Amino acid sequence: MKKEGIVYRSVGQPFRYQGWPSVIKDENGTLYAACSGYRSSHICPMGKNLLFISKDNGERWSCPLVINDTWFDDRDAGLCYIGNGRMLMTYFHNDADYYTGPWRKIAEADADPTAKGAVMAILDTYDILPKEECRDGSFIKISDNYGLNWSEAIEIPVSAPHGPVYTPSKRLLYFGKKLDENCIELYESFDLGESWKFVARVPSLGENHPGAVYEPHLAELPDGTLLGAIRVEIIEGGKKELTIYMTRSTDGGKTWSKPEPTGICGTPPHLLVLSDGNLLLSYGRREVPRGSRARISTDGGLTFGEEYILSSSDSYDIGYPCTVELDDGTLYTVHYQAYGYDDKTSILYTKWTR
Repeated sequence: MKKEGIVYRSVGQPFRYQGWPSVIKDENGTLYAACSGYRSSHICPMGKNLLFISKDNGERWSCPLVINDTWFDDRDAGLCYIGNGRMLMTYFHNDADYYTGPWRKIAEADADPTAKGAVMAILDTYDILPKEECRDGSFIKISDNYGLNWSEAIEIPVSAPHGPVYTPSKRLLYFGKKLDENCIELYESFDLGESWKFVARVPSLGENHPGAVYEPHLAELPDGTLLGAIRVEIIEGGKKELTIYMTRSTDGGKTWSKPEPTGICGTPPHLLVLSDGNLLLSYGRREVPRGSRARISTDGGLTFGEEYILSSSDSYDIGYPCTVELDDGTLYTVHYQAYGYDDKTSILYTKWTR
């Protein structure tokens, strides 16, 4: 069984680009999806973090709730559910790239014609904004009432598209990339997300390795092993290769194996341990044939089976799938791509069974 549908699609206005979603489920079966939305384009300084709620297994979704609307581009929107209404939302800013770096020209060139004036006005305000607000970084907000209200932002050194994970052993772990370094680190919170402690750094790919690491995700396997999946971007001879590497820890995250390639073409990864103990890997494939994909491992991520096609697209601008398992065992994956013949992307879903 496979059914495709829409979480959120906007038409008839210039800020109709939505991207980089996440999805979680609470103990009542309610689903929460989040994204960076109300954008003019992929590179846009006006992104906001939006939250959507569904109480019917993702068949219908609420109107967007705006959780973050800063002066800057609130990119990505990771979600983590802890229990009893407490959830985390993660996001990051890369503002210097817009105001003093190369993204400024891209943002201007890519903006919808009807939005270009607003985009440039936002960019031109950078020099007059309070300096304490003009900083890059990765942040977390906390809700204790099922996403209705949110705390002030808490800064953390790492970022990942789908945010932290709350493991079966009741650990709150954030496996992320240092924003200004080519490395992946693990942090742990002992107070349900209020503060974070450094645990370990994952070994590098090697001095002579041409790849850069980005956008990781983490899962705790049934035997207690921590498995980390990492987006690795390799550029050689003018050609970009996007692939997934795996690293693992058998001592609770204190030490990690050297990341090794899976040979799977796609990024970024999302890991989910299913109710039967098997591991689901969701990812976006940006090489032809393009679309959101998934594979299942029955041996703890050592090998992966056949590729499930969750969506197909002619565009490179797709993916970031994130999956939850519904109470009946059905899998529900959110991702982003253009709907039909739209010129901007939407947040879509695929409900499917193996």
